[in-house]
Amino acid sequence: HLGQHVPFWYVFGELDSKFAEIGKDLAACATKVHSLPCGHAVVEECPREVADLLLNLMKQLPPPSAPKGVLEVTAAWMEPIQLLLKAPLRLSRGDMMPRRSGVLLVLQAQLDGAKMAGLGEVTPLPSFHKETLDEAENQLNSILAEWNTRPPKVPVELGRLDGTLTQWLDQQCTGNLLPSVRAGLEMALLQLVRRAPEARRPQRSDVSINSLLARDEDLDADTALVAKLKVGTDPLEDAQRTNQLAKLLLQKRPQAKLRLDANRSWSLEQAESFINNLDEQALQITEYLEEPVQKSPQLLQHWEVLSEKTHGRLAFAVDESLTEGIVSTKDLENCKVPIKALVLKPSLQGLEQTAAMAKWANEHGAVAVLSSAFESGVALCHFALLASTLAPCWAEDVAQGFGTFTRLSEDVLQPPFADLVSVGQKGWQVNIGSCQEALDRSVEALVAARQGTELVDGPS
Repeated sequence: HLGQHVPFWYVFGELDSKFAEIGKDLAACATKVHSLPCGHAVVEECPREVADLLLNLMKQLPPPSAPKGVLEVTAAWMEPIQLLLKAPLRLSRGDMMPRRSGVLLVLQAQLDGAKMAGLGEVTPLPSFHKETLDEAENQLNSILAEWNTRPPKVPVELGRLDGTLTQWLDQQCTGNLLPSVRAGLEMALLQLVRRAPEARRPQRSDVSINSLLARDEDLDADTALVAKLKVGTDPLEDAQRTNQLAKLLLQKRPQAKLRLDANRSWSLEQAESFINNLDEQALQITEYLEEPVQKSPQLLQHWEVLSEKTHGRLAFAVDESLTEGIVSTKDLENCKVPIKALVLKPSLQGLEQTAAMAKWANEHGAVAVLSSAFESGVALCHFALLASTLAPCWAEDVAQGFGTFTRLSEDVLQPPFADLVSVGQKGWQVNIGSCQEALDRSVEALVAARQGTELVDGPS
């Protein structure tokens, strides 16, 4: 009588005579009975069919109830940070940057008497963000001063990442939010609502990470399964370097994959020369080439011409052209060249907008690759947590672009993000539970330090 009271699905392999007979007996009481063309181990032998059955089942389930509850902000402040890089970073204008500068923002709140805190990071990168750190600090300082004077109510439903967070911030903040400030506020708010009992949970327990190869010696210490290489200088030299790298990667790891990024540096003819000079081994392991040609109103038409001239030997990915509004998702829908990936930068687009673009990618046959910009482990943990919510656990495992953590000589996260990254069969991975624990530990340490300072400086 089980099926009369509880929805009950029974799946068996046709070649498994014992459980096939049980299936016949259960047909009268089970909600549904399915047979698959396999033996006893249906998940191992028919993984796609089982996944399709589970998807159909999930579509029939009632939608989850919306989170409820409102947090009350009790305090908000900033903490300056300076992070030394292992080697100075060359900016696009040629300047060398030896360290990353920015601020951490802390939001304290309570829900039904329970105290909690959220931590965000605002570290605009020169030549990457349009705003300077001073401009970002000034705007953030004004917002936090207002919130300390008139504390806002924070609905737990902001964690749904369905547009409500953007609307709430636009209502609570005067003027247009700078991208780095919006991202930092979203981080702190999302950590707050994630700690509430009703919060939405990650879809994945681990997130894969690609490495970033900037120098030849990087390969010696590189244990990632997916590597990203910057190209965009001399096409023939870049092709030769890529061919050599592909050979070395496959010698180390037969399952290795390569991602190439030209940063819109080449003319159409240069990009064609590069692709046509790649050998078969390099083409075989290259997932995609980001932004192959120079900025132009006819950018996607140039992509189509390039794909035709190179006989579709490489897939393409869009990055800064989407961020800057040169192309839209509507343009990508009409592009005749299949788009392999959307490379998304949460610190520029904001976390909620990144989630919306990732959803578009999943619905249109592309993958979403989140990319960092030399932030601290605080932002990287937030980006990993975001990535864990963007695709179901049975979807393709996509390595995220967080390899910049290897460039940090120090970190404000406790423990450092580098300590959270493990090496396994899938290359570099970071555990989502460890990311959440590190964020909680880091913000709790900042809260404790501030409370200790206030006790020391306060009246005796």
